[in-house]
Amino acid sequence: MKSDSKIYRFFFGRRGQRHLPFGAMLLILVPFFIGGLYFQNRKYNALSANPEHTSTVISDIGYIGNSGPIIHYKFTVNGVTYKGGMHANGFAVGDSIGVVYQKDNPENNMTVFEYYDGPSYGSVAIFVIAAIVLALYRWRKINRKYNDSCPELDGTGRCRIYRTDKEYIFVTVYNVTASLPIKFLPIGCSNGEFENTLMEIFHASLHGKYVEMKNAELIKAMKQRSWRQLCQHSTGVLLKHDSRTLEILPTRKATDGKGLDWDYDRALSFDLDGASWKDIINSTRKLLEHHETDR
Repeated sequence: MKSDSKIYRFFFGRRGQRHLPFGAMLLILVPFFIGGLYFQNRKYNALSANPEHTSTVISDIGYIGNSGPIIHYKFTVNGVTYKGGMHANGFAVGDSIGVVYQKDNPENNMTVFEYYDGPSYGSVAIFVIAAIVLALYRWRKINRKYNDSCPELDGTGRCRIYRTDKEYIFVTVYNVTASLPIKFLPIGCSNGEFENTLMEIFHASLHGKYVEMKNAELIKAMKQRSWRQLCQHSTGVLLKHDSRTLEILPTRKATDGKGLDWDYDRALSFDLDGASWKDIINSTRKLLEHHETDR
């Protein structure tokens, strides 16, 4: 499965992300949930196979967060005291309550209300509904990022992209200074791969560790012979964003033929609240293809 596909992102997140991916969370939570249901039903089945009834009084009422009151009770079997509890409203300390316990294991007990209601699958329904809602939300979010609306971009990120006849070179820009990391993509890469790499560079420009580099070191890291060679046989753009806008500033051949100048006439600006991310990627690649490169 390609790492830039929407299905891949749905389960495993964007390539290079550090937080726990959605698929991993499901793999962790689902077994725990199923195990909990199995344990609960096993206890109920054991109790219903050998039940014994008794009555007692509510000894205490407690609260955990906003989950509502929890009634606590105690009962004695053969001189041994056992405890139990359940979520319930409308009771007071001292009220009588019926209890059903497993005759050969009184620690397995519940109120008569729980016993005659049978195993509760309300938590199953809640879990399923929550999982569906979260899955739909995540799919909608990924679909918007992949196709239409722009992703949420924080801070002020910068990325310089060069296009040679063979590849794209993504260079991280810290404020105004270019440095590592540097990424490479083939000319025929997909828009998803292009987006992934661009987002990685944006993230690095905001959160990466700046490494001061001389021009000779930087051009070597870019796998180019010289700056002159690169300027003669490449196009370039500078992408920069804040939380609301993204600007693309392309280059053009310098009038003296010895380098690249900024082409402000072809510069583009996108409002991230209403722009199409797909259009931004396509516009960036189109600006990079403005003129032929002839290495």
